[in-house]
Amino acid sequence: MEKLYNLYKDRGLVMLAVDIRERPERVKDFFQQLNLTFTPLLDRDGAVASLYRVRGIPTTYLIDRLGRVAAEAVGSRDWASKEAKGYMEKFIASP
Repeated sequence: MEKLYNLYKDRGLVMLAVDIRERPERVKDFFQQLNLTFTPLLDRDGAVASLYRVRGIPTTYLIDRLGRVAAEAVGSRDWASKEAKGYMEKFIASP
């Protein structure tokens, strides 16, 4: 995710990692250990997970420029893969 974020952040990609019910210190340590530069958000009571109907972790949502969920992926993915980059190219280019 970090590689994908760094590749597309200058083209408008905003990446948020929503962490469900974990202590802020644990999330901060995790981001520091992996040198992650995108933004972590804390879902302390699970309200965001409930709102988006998260069925598994990790779950990824691509939200378009109008705030609509454009795609959903449940489970881990190789976000640095050729396929992920190709999909992101199309997603970033769409109005």
